[in-house]
Amino acid sequence: MGEKHKIILYSPKPRKHTFSSGMPYAMLKIASMLDRKRFDPKIISATPKYDYVKEIEEECKDALCFAVRALTGYDIIDAISVIKRVRKVNPDIPIIWGGWHCSILPKQTLESEHADIVVIAQGERTFVELAERLVKKESLKGLLGIGFKDKSGKITMNGDRPFENLDNFPPLPYDLINVEDYVDNFDGLRAMSYVTTQGCPFACKYCAEPMVFKQRWSALSNDRILKDWEFFVKEHNIEFMIITDDNFFIGEERIRDFCKKLIAKKWPLRWGRAQARVRQMLRFSDDTWRLIKKSGLYDIQMGVESGDQELLDFINKQLKVDETRQFVEKAREMGIRATPEGILGLPTPKMVGATQREWEAEWDRQLNSMFDLLDKCYGKTKDYDEIRFFAYDPYPGNPLYALSLELGFDPPKTLEEWGKIKPANWISNRMRTQLDMLMYFLFPYARDSYQERHIKRFKWLQKLFHKSAQWRWKHRFFDFPIEYKMYKFYTGLRTKITGVSATDHS
Repeated sequence: MGEKHKIILYSPKPRKHTFSSGMPYAMLKIASMLDRKRFDPKIISATPKYDYVKEIEEECKDALCFAVRALTGYDIIDAISVIKRVRKVNPDIPIIWGGWHCSILPKQTLESEHADIVVIAQGERTFVELAERLVKKESLKGLLGIGFKDKSGKITMNGDRPFENLDNFPPLPYDLINVEDYVDNFDGLRAMSYVTTQGCPFACKYCAEPMVFKQRWSALSNDRILKDWEFFVKEHNIEFMIITDDNFFIGEERIRDFCKKLIAKKWPLRWGRAQARVRQMLRFSDDTWRLIKKSGLYDIQMGVESGDQELLDFINKQLKVDETRQFVEKAREMGIRATPEGILGLPTPKMVGATQREWEAEWDRQLNSMFDLLDKCYGKTKDYDEIRFFAYDPYPGNPLYALSLELGFDPPKTLEEWGKIKPANWISNRMRTQLDMLMYFLFPYARDSYQERHIKRFKWLQKLFHKSAQWRWKHRFFDFPIEYKMYKFYTGLRTKITGVSATDHS
């Protein structure tokens, strides 16, 4: 047997004080394509369970290449810090970037001294061909799906690689990782994240997905999905599967077949956190909804984005405001939890040249339209389980990005600067405070079934928070959040005393 070529595949930390817990599916997909008789893939994630940086330094001394998958944000900072350590032990090792950020900004990524090659969009087949060329020391010219930089610093962008069906790729090599490192906790159940699809056939203007996958979409076969789930259930006692797809509920017949086969397994398993498009699922028959419920679905997350029809039309959401109300009613009727998700601070053409005061007024208008929608969905009962609001982030790769530039957004100019960008980086302090207050205080406490999780010794304070949250909702008054500051003080004190962070606000 000839020499095995070692390949390091690294999944970085998503935030400074948060280690990666999600299954490294991107790296498992890459490893699945490599001939294990010739290649020795090492998948390493940033976890607190061992000194992963030291392991990377040791493994990289004689490795063929070092590859990292990164999203925009802190992923980049962590990746660069590790790459600097790698360069010290092996200065000539090729550094390969993959993932969303470099797929959207490949040339800018290559302008960094910390990148030699970028793998763009779907990387399974691209990477294995790249590895072969690195072994043979062949030119990278003409290799579809990559960009690269030669020794003189000249950047070359090759053509796009055709999008493939996910079932074209081999099963994932879970033997390369310690699966237990990635077991999560969901409401007291042993949980595992899982992704069944790639891409999206829709073209919402705020989303980068069309930029990367060109509105193409593919799903694993249901048999293949359930084979993986059987492994998790029987070998690792997983009780809950967390669906991380951008849009799981595509194709009613696909969903019906999936649910029927899952029901037939009779596993002690639930699943959920699955993303859905409202209009798409509203077209499902009642029988399909009942099948979904019977199969063990816990909840559905639905991107409703706004309660303003003009804004929904502008962002190409293909959704009517009243369809959201219909969806919530249907889910309630079927006994399925539905979590509406909205986006605030969406830029519009009429805001070009607007003053800060006008921007604040537009934020308030978008916020009030969402609460008008929530009132239609829940009325006075507030019988929801969870609501999520996010602020629009002007990341490159979606049509609203160009408009954001017109509105004064000053984008990062380098890979390193994109690593330092913060979520919702362009909203004012008032907007950010309101958003945090809504997510972590108002929505949890406004519901009639509010849960007393963090301040159990102060029942009167809990009741005060509940009444205050409902009053704010009713009167649309979200400034001067004194009680939210009280809440943060007590939960912060609790964290210092117990060492347990009060981050579960649901």
